[in-house]
Amino acid sequence: MTVEEQARDAQDSAALSWMARLGFAMYGVVYVVVGILAVQLALGRSSGKVSGEGALHELAHQPFGTALLVAAAAGLGAVTAWEVCEAIGGHTADDGARRWVARAGSVARAAVFAVLAWLAVRLILGEDCSSGGTEGHTARVMDLPFGPVIVTAAGLLVFAFGAHSAHEGLSDRWKKDLERGAGAGATGTLLTVTARAGHVARGVAFGMIGALLVWAAVTHDARRSAGLDQALRELRDTPAGPALLLAIAVGLGSYGVFNTAKAVVLRTRRP
Repeated sequence: MTVEEQARDAQDSAALSWMARLGFAMYGVVYVVVGILAVQLALGRSSGKVSGEGALHELAHQPFGTALLVAAAAGLGAVTAWEVCEAIGGHTADDGARRWVARAGSVARAAVFAVLAWLAVRLILGEDCSSGGTEGHTARVMDLPFGPVIVTAAGLLVFAFGAHSAHEGLSDRWKKDLERGAGAGATGTLLTVTARAGHVARGVAFGMIGALLVWAAVTHDARRSAGLDQALRELRDTPAGPALLLAIAVGLGSYGVFNTAKAVVLRTRRP
């Protein structure tokens, strides 16, 4: 049996499939909380950092917060493994270079899920997850040989990810991971609206992050770099910022609703 076949068998196992569903559901909850935090930011009532880390902090302070974090850590860890299996043995419907691009996307998603799972574990253990932020990381990279080039490349990659997210939403490519018939009826309408709005909003948010990273490299000023929280705060401070931020906040929350619904209709077994 080849490595690809072993990966597909692992991915099709009942245990990993159901835990992956839990992971997508918790990922959706995280994005719903991010959307709520972004709404608060738009209304001038910010109570936390608008990011995945900030969302997990909010969950930790809710009733049964520890149980929520345990579910998040377990589910996100499982969906990380599921995406790794997808990267190794999945995307069989694609050919040639397109398959390798799709598998690279699975690796990127696995990395995102792994980071969130790691943050959840650290919060369960009572550790401080705060760090120097994007500004501190960017400053360290800028001090390296060819640092500005590296930061520019990173910014362009993040911007490209944002563009891909928006394209995936508008082109309905998100449907390929769902069970056949999931796009029909009232459930299908909910999935379509939340998926399109969510993917576009996420694309705009990450596009801003990428643009600010490139600008930081061009100006040699790491303070201009940004994570999601800082990028949204920069947007809020523009003339039409609060209204635009509110629209993005609703979109980010929609992306969370889509992922929670996706957990129910996820195609976990490949044809």
